Amino acid sequence: MAGVRRGRAVLVLATVATFALACSGPEPEPFTIEWVEQALPAPDGAPGRTVVRDAVGCGDGWWVVGAVFLDRPSETRDTRPAAWFSRDRETWTSVPVETRTYWGRRAILNSVACSRGRIAAVGARSGGAHGNPRVTTFRTDGQALVDVPALFTQYGGVSATNVGPIAGSPTGWLITGNRTSGPGVWFTDDPRAFTRVEAESGLTDDGDLESLAQGAGWSGEEWVVVGSGARTGRHLDPDPLAWTSPDGLTWTPEEMPAADGIQDVHRVTPLDDGRLLAVGRSGTASPRGCATTTAGAGQCPSAPSLRSGAERRTSPRSRRRRPACWPRSAPAAATSSGRPMTVATGSGSSYPSNRRPPATTH
Repeated sequence: MAGVRRGRAVLVLATVATFALACSGPEPEPFTIEWVEQALPAPDGAPGRTVVRDAVGCGDGWWVVGAVFLDRPSETRDTRPAAWFSRDRETWTSVPVETRTYWGRRAILNSVACSRGRIAAVGARSGGAHGNPRVTTFRTDGQALVDVPALFTQYGGVSATNVGPIAGSPTGWLITGNRTSGPGVWFTDDPRAFTRVEAESGLTDDGDLESLAQGAGWSGEEWVVVGSGARTGRHLDPDPLAWTSPDGLTWTPEEMPAADGIQDVHRVTPLDDGRLLAVGRSGTASPRGCATTTAGAGQCPSAPSLRSGAERRTSPRSRRRRPACWPRSAPAAATSSGRPMTVATGSGSSYPSNRRPPATTH
């Protein structure tokens, strides 16, 4: 979706025709992708190589975030955050970024999400005594993007593992990550502060299972966090896992299809027909995509879907073996209407009806 060419940032925008993935039945109809490159203007400030990390449609336009790798770094600063905005995805303007914190001035913006017409972003820069990523969140303030001061223990501290991407919903924003107790999340309905949720009973590992949360999405009625987990002694055979929450604070583990071999889920994104498209990798299963639903059966006839209410299964930790149908791929992005915009994949065989490898994102 984005890249860098000859020292300048460019966007590659896709127009995707109807696209359907199924785990069984007839071959899906071929789809076509038309790519259009758009150059991004250099942000005001110290010059350097501009990089793009994420994009989202929000409000009356599109936002892109990334960073500038400075041409002339100093002893204490070699990057700075950057962002752009466009109403039509053709004409782009640089968004002012105003920073007040030490790590905010150096952050690389890696993820951005939309809620109720506003964006929030997550950035980080490695450094400090141990060289770990120092995480900073950003919000809009007027026409500018500003950093949000936070205590070191909010995203770091002795129980820290990692901080991942941010997702948006009509109720607010959710950052997915991991703590030493297991998956952890940060939730807010106001991007001026996040509530850290760790060691919550629905997210905490049981001592024999080691879980890893990778990403989150909004199903229309609840949050869905996806990732993987493995039992002690079977770390080379992880299974896909999921957790759901109506409020971002209390969580319930959910069952997902599993098979022998490496399997995990990296991202989940809603479709405009109410289903969720879960995207991950599978080491032994059929390299096809599979959309699951929030109610009723999904497109995998032999696999349980992500369900809500009384239909929920109680635990994903029994390691029952079922045919799996996760593609070998990375993030999926959707347009504001919910239609998939792009799916990055490591193998063209993931989409055999296309007859050529899909374009990848960087």
